[in-house]
Amino acid sequence: MPTMSPWRAVAEALRAEGVDRVFGLPGNPIHLLPELDRHTKIQNILVRHEHSGVALAFAYARVTGKPAICYGNPGPGITNMATALLEATSASVPVIALANGVPMGSDGKGAFQELDSVAHMRPVTKWATRIVDPKTTPWVMQRAFSLAKQGRPGAVFIDIPSDIALGSVAMESYRVSPPRLRSRPEAAAVAAAAKLLARAKAPILLCGSGAISAGAQAQIRAIAGALGMPVFTTPGGRGSIAEGHALAFGQVGLYFTRLGKEVYDAADLILSVGSRLEDFSTGAWQLYPKGAKLIQLDIDPHAIAMNWRPAVALVGDAALALDDLLAALPATDSAVRRERGAALAKSKATFLRVVAAEGARKRKPILTRQVLAALNRVFGHDTILVNENGGADLWSYYWPYYKVLDEGDCVPMGEQTAMGMGVIGAIAAKLARPDKNVVCVAGDAALQMAMMELATAAEHKAGITWLVLNNQALGWPQYIQMLEGLPRVATDFAVSPDFVKLAEAQGCKGIRVTDPTRVEGALKAALALNRRGVPVLLDVHIAKHDYPPHFTAFHKEIWGLGAKGKRARGGGG
Repeated sequence: MPTMSPWRAVAEALRAEGVDRVFGLPGNPIHLLPELDRHTKIQNILVRHEHSGVALAFAYARVTGKPAICYGNPGPGITNMATALLEATSASVPVIALANGVPMGSDGKGAFQELDSVAHMRPVTKWATRIVDPKTTPWVMQRAFSLAKQGRPGAVFIDIPSDIALGSVAMESYRVSPPRLRSRPEAAAVAAAAKLLARAKAPILLCGSGAISAGAQAQIRAIAGALGMPVFTTPGGRGSIAEGHALAFGQVGLYFTRLGKEVYDAADLILSVGSRLEDFSTGAWQLYPKGAKLIQLDIDPHAIAMNWRPAVALVGDAALALDDLLAALPATDSAVRRERGAALAKSKATFLRVVAAEGARKRKPILTRQVLAALNRVFGHDTILVNENGGADLWSYYWPYYKVLDEGDCVPMGEQTAMGMGVIGAIAAKLARPDKNVVCVAGDAALQMAMMELATAAEHKAGITWLVLNNQALGWPQYIQMLEGLPRVATDFAVSPDFVKLAEAQGCKGIRVTDPTRVEGALKAALALNRRGVPVLLDVHIAKHDYPPHFTAFHKEIWGLGAKGKRARGGGG
């Protein structure tokens, strides 16, 4: 058996697993980094905050579909990583976080930066562990890769105590983790689901992040086409179908457009693929088509019937299960389906014309829908949209105000919606896919939560655009204050940064836009600079409290705001 330190064993594991980059902030540089430098070609991406390392790994894993690696430091370094690991687990994204922990020999004695890191990380990861015997390091790393990618993907945390991390011991050579295991649902369940689909007159397909994890885009196109079935997504499932496709009808729940909700409400069957059917995507589980049946497909049996009870449950890999469903479908061509298809196409064409007319309006203050229409025109295909979380930038969730034009080209957050992660994650999206344009649509509040990483983009010549929708406020909480007749307290930024100067101080290009006639020109300039490896921050000053129609309806009808009734959850900026 070879003799090596645990950190050398970690480096060997990362090399064997094909890792090409790690993201993090070294507090004690004698640990991981020298081993990577001496024994691998893995690139280190230095960040300005431990949270940022996880945010970069999150986006990198979402874009590549493979586990991504980040690292941090003891005590506050570990707590700084927790928020983004929570987001990774909630969003089903495979991230492995490493930390050089406090020495085992001083455990419980009040050591510098002492923390029960495993207890802290256990609620926000699939697996949290501490290496207590250095000989187990290869097994721990193999287990970490396996758990991060198998079943419903998620985050793993490994603490390597400093006093055992540097000494050399004999240990097994690393064996690469098994490839992602793919299972099929029971044949009887597939047959029952196929029968329901064949009988349905108005079925719809709802895709969550599990459709992305399984790489099931081809199967989604095939089954939707075979049945003339409109395709909806959750934020996590966005990219399951190109949103220029004839059967793409946008997102659900909070993110409905008028046409999308009309089609959804008329459905007599929902085929849900890889979604836990969570709060915002279901309107707190209230938005369900009357009398419709549900077929729920998920790789995780714990997700089945978590909220809505399916008529048929399919447990397995989304791509394989949809292949089986397609094979089991009887002939389904009918006059009813043809008539429905023609009516849907007519309604969609009318709606797209209305949205296009809205996007063409130029008024001051600038309307967000105008900005997004111009963004789609200028950046076009092969553009990865990285979402942020807030009232103004939520417009970018709403098809067809913005369309994700190619499959897979979206990096959303999970239901935790941690602000600032998209601003940071856009850098990793560009590193993962340098052939793509990358744009992050963010509010000014979200940008301020992550603005220290603009320099990271400049350092790595990551030619991305941050499209900052600037309303000098925490717009969503302020909107709730308005609805409820509350004082407008702690939601306006009395002093707002000069984002142009901020960008240029960190090696990026800053462009301020206050005139609606300059929006398209600014986007063209940004794209040209991006192609030369220059990151660009577009500071676009927008109208306050201009929201998509269903966003405002959702607050009143689902959350009871602006009238007596239920009260809202927290919002964003």
